[in-house]
Amino acid sequence: MDRVVIVTGGTSGIGQATARKFLKNGDRVVVVSNDPKEKADAAIEQLKQYGEVSYHFCNITSREECEKTVQFAAEKYGRVDILANVAGVTGKRQPFLDGDLDDTIKVIDINLMGTIYMSLFAAREMVKRHRGVIINVGSICGYLANSEAIGYHVSKGGVKMLTQALARELTPQGLRVVSVAPGWVNTGLMDQKAIEYGGKLHMKGRVVEPDEIANVIYLLSLDEASAINGTTVMADDGYTVFKGLNMKPQIVDDGKQ
Repeated sequence: MDRVVIVTGGTSGIGQATARKFLKNGDRVVVVSNDPKEKADAAIEQLKQYGEVSYHFCNITSREECEKTVQFAAEKYGRVDILANVAGVTGKRQPFLDGDLDDTIKVIDINLMGTIYMSLFAAREMVKRHRGVIINVGSICGYLANSEAIGYHVSKGGVKMLTQALARELTPQGLRVVSVAPGWVNTGLMDQKAIEYGGKLHMKGRVVEPDEIANVIYLLSLDEASAINGTTVMADDGYTVFKGLNMKPQIVDDGKQ
């Protein structure tokens, strides 16, 4: 489609799957991360087979680096059409009373403040053309509490409200702001035990795959999704609705012999 897309956290997990999805559909993608050079180079080399991709190192907790990242994309391609705020961390799982406040601050800085910074600078480019879409990756933890860290819950709840507030303010300027709330996703951060346990909390009896979240992000970027604005799409395979149910197929007795 030849749009210019920025994807944060684009060298692994959901971010890499998202970059790949846009590239496969003809968009040009700027992948953003603060990974070591070897990891970033390997990810970009893999993505190059799908289309035109560029890489920009950025620590998204730095407003200056976020601004430079957006400037890089705008100068290289002339505009910014889509921003996918995917980068995020979960933080340490530990009791609140024993909590590491430095870790909490780190999680909020990355998940929430990083999303705010990238959204601000991308929006400033988008309003020049009176069009653009910002897609934030939230979480089911923005809606319900589970075993994740306090900082993660707070940050993802903030992303939910950020999405709503930004949509209210930016829609008159031609932009659209939406978010996606994944359930448990099969990334490198999950071991086999977590995958098996998490699968029981989803309707299909398995955790969600990164490509499935990437597909939702891509769909929300399309003009056909223009009526979806300021809200969060639950990409959780029913987790928040049917959490904890054993989703094995049920045999229905219709009374017929």
